[in-house]
Amino acid sequence: MQNGSVKKAISLKDREKEYTKIDRIFGNLENIDIIDLMEAKDYIFKTKEDIEDILSYINLKFFDKIRLNSKYIECMKIIEDTKERLIKNNNFDMTIDNFIMTVWEEVNGKYNRS
Repeated sequence: MQNGSVKKAISLKDREKEYTKIDRIFGNLENIDIIDLMEAKDYIFKTKEDIEDILSYINLKFFDKIRLNSKYIECMKIIEDTKERLIKNNNFDMTIDNFIMTVWEEVNGKYNRS
């Protein structure tokens, strides 16, 4: 059992740079330009095999922000929808593009529910 915990700790340490980048991207959606955000998506595309962990981490970041802005509740729903789409083998790139755009629009008040 300890070996599993040690492996997990090493894995988390190795991913520290990844999570720092995610914090910069998704921890500041209110102040980030959509063009910068779309350029940052390349990073997410590189983490394709770890996308479920990445989305779960982003979800935790959004959970922390709910008390500051209730829009993050909807963002958490968007993440869960994204996970389901990926499970159903939807096009990865299009699904992530949609996730990024929809979350940014939700946070920045530009989400049109027609």
